[in-house]
Formats: sequence, structure tokens, C-alpha cells
Amino acid sequence: MPPSFNNAPSPEDTSPPADLTFTLQDIPGKGKGLISARPLSPGECIISEPPLFTTASLRDPSTIEQDLRSIIKSLPKDSQRAFLSLHNNFPGSSTPFSNIVRSNGYPLGPSSDIGGIFPLVSRLNHSCLPNAQHAYNEQKDKMLVHIIRPIPCGQEITLSYIPGGPSSQRQTELKQNFLFTCTCELCSLPPPEKQKSDQRLTRAATLDQKIGSPKLVYTSPLQALHSAYELLSTYNLEHISDLRLPRLYYDAFQIVAVHSDLVRAREFARLARDSRKICEGSDSGEVGRLEELMEDPRRFENWGAAGRMWKTGSEDVGPDGEGFEKWLWRK
Repeated sequence: MPPSFNNAPSPEDTSPPADLTFTLQDIPGKGKGLISARPLSPGECIISEPPLFTTASLRDPSTIEQDLRSIIKSLPKDSQRAFLSLHNNFPGSSTPFSNIVRSNGYPLGPSSDIGGIFPLVSRLNHSCLPNAQHAYNEQKDKMLVHIIRPIPCGQEITLSYIPGGPSSQRQTELKQNFLFTCTCELCSLPPPEKQKSDQRLTRAATLDQKIGSPKLVYTSPLQALHSAYELLSTYNLEHISDLRLPRLYYDAFQIVAVHSDLVRAREFARLARDSRKICEGSDSGEVGRLEELMEDPRRFENWGAAGRMWKTGSEDVGPDGEGFEKWLWRK
């Protein structure tokens, strides 16, 4: 298989658009990072970057370094410089190209074993409480970065490199995989506040596992739905607005969908769609799938699989105003 690469622009070419969304700056203790040049709002796409190259052709472990050398040599000079300027978490070894890829590669989708090098996206530093979300758009063959929390002018734009969890778990994972100790705002909380946050995040992991149990969803749907609501409340307390939020709403959709609740299923599909759109953009494949489920939740492959205990019809509607949330979550 031939090497897979693009004549992609260097970070200098793709960084600040005409309206100067952000600038690349030196950040003490972090190397370089992206700083907002104006206020940024949730849902804004600030980066749409093709890969310099992908790892699709790297199949033989014994020749990876040699193959990477050939791929990089094939790139335009600006792109070569962009790659070589990226941080190497594992300096001093005999495989510098492999280690730069290891330090900066992003998978091309959540379940892909193929990675890509995106020099500009790689400039985004980690935070355990990120204000941006990256997502690979297969149709565009680009990595997109969207703002997920309001960012004032002059604040660093960050992604999360890890799924989350309490501080000890996060620090261990970051140290093992990325060789740094995190000092983000969440990790730098005063000890009493950090302890409370850790307790909430530990509880969140328990709840997430709980609502993922098919047995609970099928036999005790009200308990599953209330656990999902508790998880949402925890996310709100922790200011979590990344992809965990649309996944939670989709879990709630599945709970009501397998019990034939058309009205609530439509509402949860809408909430999942809206929060997913903020993270991934309106042309995300997952956003399109959720919009189809909004139109007709009965398209869901497991619709009504647990029975008709909560059956509602297309003519049914939920209440407006203050009673809506209690109705939605069957409180």
C-alpha cells in the first residue's frame, strides 16, 4: 500500500484565519499553545485541518521508522518542518519519527486503528476541563475542533487527552502516556474542593457503568433513567460539556426507546443532537443519524424491544414550562 499523505499546509498557513481566531504562543511549562484572539462561543469551528499523513500504510513494525522517513521526505518542505517542529515525548531514542507520531497522532475516528498527524491540532494543550472538542470528519477527511465552553479573549484553548475520572486516575494516565503532571484548573483546585470533585467524578463513573447495563435498562427502566438524570446533574456540577454529554442523552434515548416511549425518545434524540452538534458540527455523521431518530425514533434498531410499558404515540406531547424537565425524566 502506498503512503497516505496530503500536501497539507503547515501550522503557520492554517493557524489564524482572517478574523484572527487564535494565536500560537509560548506558554510557560507547556511549550507552545493556542490562545484565543477574540471571545469564542460554543459550537464555533476554529480548526478544520487535513492530516499531513496517516498511518494507513504502516503495517510492518520492523520497518515503521524507515517507512515514516520516506513519507516525511515526500512532503513539501513546509510540511516537513511542521512535522519536525512537533513535540517528542520520548527524545533520545533511535526512532525519532515514530516517537513524534506516537506523541502527536490522533485516531481517525473513535474506533479507528489508523492515526493521522495534524500539526495545528497538536498545538492544543491538555486540560482535564477542556473548552474545545476535536472530532475527525470522515467525509471531509479533516480533524475539526469546536468550542464547547465560552472562551474569553486571551484564554488558552484546550482539549482533553483522556476520558476523565478522579484526579489520581487522570494524573496516572497522563504521566504514563504523555509524561507530564497536569496543573489545569481542575487539578489545581484547593484540596477540599478537589476531594468533592473527585467524589463526584467517581460517582459519575459508577452511574455511567450502571446505565450501560442492558439488564437494568430492560427490567428497571425508571431506575436507569433516574441514574442518567443524576449523571447529568453531576456533569453540570463539574461543568462537563464534551462528548460525554451527548452520549448521556443518547443513553437516555435508548432507555425510553426500548420501552416504546415515542415522545420522550424524540426529546432525548433532540438533546443528543444539539449537544453533539456543538462538539462536532452540523455535518457530523452522528448528528445526521440523531436527526433521523428525532424525526422518527422508531427507526432505532431496538425500538420497543423491552415492551410497551411506557408507550406513547406521535399525538402525545410533553408539558411546557417548568414541568418539562420533571416530566422528561419521570421524576
